[in-house]
Amino acid sequence: MSEPRSTPRHDLSIEAKLRAAFELSPMILAITTAGEGRLLDVNDAFTRLHGYTREEVIGRTVSELGLWVDPEQRRQALMTIQAGSPVRNLEVRLRARDGGERACILNADVVEIDGRRCILTALTDITDRVAAEAALRESEQRFLLTFHANPLPMTITRGSDSVHLEVNDAAVRHSGFTREEILGRTKADLGFGATPEQREAMMRQIDAQGAVRDFEVTFQTRDGQLRQLLVNSQPITFGGVRAMLNISVDITDRIALETEQRARREEAEALAESLRRADRAKDEFLAMLGHELRNPLGTISNAMALLDVAGRDERERQVIAVVRRQAGQLARLVDDLLDMSRLTTGKIRLQLEPVDLRSLARRCVDALEQSGRGAAHRVSVEGTETYASGDATRLEQIVNNLLDNALKYTPAGGRVVVGTAAEDGHAILSVRDTGRGIEPELLPRVFDLFVQEPQSLDRPRGGLGLGLAVVKQLVELHGGTVSAASAGAGRGSEFTVRLPAAVPEPPAAAVPEPRRADARAGARRVLVIEDNDDSREMLQMLLESAGHLVETSADGPSGLARLQAFKPDVALIDVGLPGLDGYTVARMARARPDTRAIRLVALTGYGQAEDRARALAAGFDHHVTKPVDPFALEELVRAL
Repeated sequence: MSEPRSTPRHDLSIEAKLRAAFELSPMILAITTAGEGRLLDVNDAFTRLHGYTREEVIGRTVSELGLWVDPEQRRQALMTIQAGSPVRNLEVRLRARDGGERACILNADVVEIDGRRCILTALTDITDRVAAEAALRESEQRFLLTFHANPLPMTITRGSDSVHLEVNDAAVRHSGFTREEILGRTKADLGFGATPEQREAMMRQIDAQGAVRDFEVTFQTRDGQLRQLLVNSQPITFGGVRAMLNISVDITDRIALETEQRARREEAEALAESLRRADRAKDEFLAMLGHELRNPLGTISNAMALLDVAGRDERERQVIAVVRRQAGQLARLVDDLLDMSRLTTGKIRLQLEPVDLRSLARRCVDALEQSGRGAAHRVSVEGTETYASGDATRLEQIVNNLLDNALKYTPAGGRVVVGTAAEDGHAILSVRDTGRGIEPELLPRVFDLFVQEPQSLDRPRGGLGLGLAVVKQLVELHGGTVSAASAGAGRGSEFTVRLPAAVPEPPAAAVPEPRRADARAGARRVLVIEDNDDSREMLQMLLESAGHLVETSADGPSGLARLQAFKPDVALIDVGLPGLDGYTVARMARARPDTRAIRLVALTGYGQAEDRARALAAGFDHHVTKPVDPFALEELVRAL
């Protein structure tokens, strides 16, 4: 037997079809009586909306269930229907079983069912849409509040034609136009739009990046002022249309400030360069000053050495000693002046090694006694063997400057004591005297440049006030400290130097003290190339008195010729020669086979470290700064 055929859907009755459409409709449907509003039928969408079952609502009135949030609104809708008009797209709020409210669009009209007058109600749930619109309105309100409260000029322009849709108070104030004058018009209409080139560049940036960032434009206010703006633009939707949100930062004052700062930097750089040039000129002047002062001092020293021979009576020897002491004092003043310049510009470099401060102090005191400068005082060294990490030459300069200061302010017969000790990882060197002491108000400034105690016009103690300043700079360059103490006027003073301690190295071979050489032994052939007549003659006489064979020349070319002709063992060459300078003479001498082996000594007034380096690089064997000790020069000539 064949199975029975199913009944096709088109065979269903009209009533069945309507029932299926009613039940399956996504719209919320209900049928109520026309009078009291008793529910006759609802679909599944209705029960889902309100949270009731079909059984719970059929036969009950809308009022009993409290479905309408606003009963008056329902009454007005019923009156419309009873007057013969349908209700169309009425926005209502309905209450669910749990008390929650839903927003719906209501459509209702009278229908006749089984000869009975009823009302068919169709609802569309728009709760989510209403919430989204409310949130959007709230967001727009917040945006507009922020927009108008922003202190930066802000505008909203339509994307299609750049017409102003909104403008904040800051933009109104900044432009000088009223709000009414701006809205509905473009920037071009107002006469302050970007140039065509700027607009094109902005559009390129929008196409490439989707926005405009930090775009600089020139803007003209209503009163004609030109302002520089940094513009940022962002696409937005405003009032349902595509628009651009524009934020501007006025950078006119910033640009003016940057321009002013740039001008000031350039001015400061020009001033700094001027100061550097002045500093270089000062260094060059001081170097020249040292050279020019050392030349006559060297000549005086050599002349005094020639005069200081046997047969002089006591008075003559005293005069010679005075001149030699004063020449030495002048040389020390020149050294202090040049050293202070080099220290303040950082041009002094230290050669650090372990140095025994007690031995160094003893050498300084011995040299002081040999020169006769300490004859009127009792000068002694006390303390233990104490090693410091330092540059021996500069440490000797520190001690000598402290000794000179003590002798200057200590009356004849007074006592000066140099002490050494080790303490807490430091090497201590002190110089105390029984002199006039230091006034309390002067004590804090005693190491400052050019500071001296108040003096009368006769300046009995002289000096430039540089010695202690040089001491302080040199000590600090070693990583140490120096301090001064005094109990007051007439009670002496004490200067204390603290330096980093060092571990002593094995003792080196003793260097013999300079002495006047025997004129009959070790005679040399010596050429003196010096353009200063007095200095040249004194050097010649001094060396000849020591038994050397000496020839001279007054300029570079003739000196070079004498080197070839005379073939000396040693050549003393001043670097500042006419014709060819001493460096050139040295280089040319080293380049020739017949003069290459001659020992060359640069004898010059230029005594800075770079001068020594330049001399050695040119081919000199030694660099000697004027004024040179005649006996030391004699030792050097014989040693060479």
